[in-house]
Amino acid sequence: MKKSALIFFIIMLSIPNSKVFAQDISYEIEVSYHNNQVPLTADITVKVTTGIPGFTYYLMTNDPIHGTILQQSELTKKKNYVFKDVKPGKYFLKIQDNTGTQAGKTVNVLENQM
Repeated sequence: MKKSALIFFIIMLSIPNSKVFAQDISYEIEVSYHNNQVPLTADITVKVTTGIPGFTYYLMTNDPIHGTILQQSELTKKKNYVFKDVKPGKYFLKIQDNTGTQAGKTVNVLENQM
């Protein structure tokens, strides 16, 4: 019995994209304002620190369940992505990795940032 359990464990480790050991996605978000533009806009940079490439990045209305996708990246192996010229408002930023694991949070682009 122990031998068959060990074989099963080794097989599961060798299967690509196996969700046996789900990994969280860790990330940082930076909002950079274009103070010299009217109306004010910002770039939102996402930097993934843990997760399994390829990633898809989503900028959505501020509803993680039923939100509308406003911008979406192509599937990419890059751990950094920039949403450019985002208008002031509250958004939900979602990241999905190659295993289907998702992470995200609300991002607020301020109207009067100087």
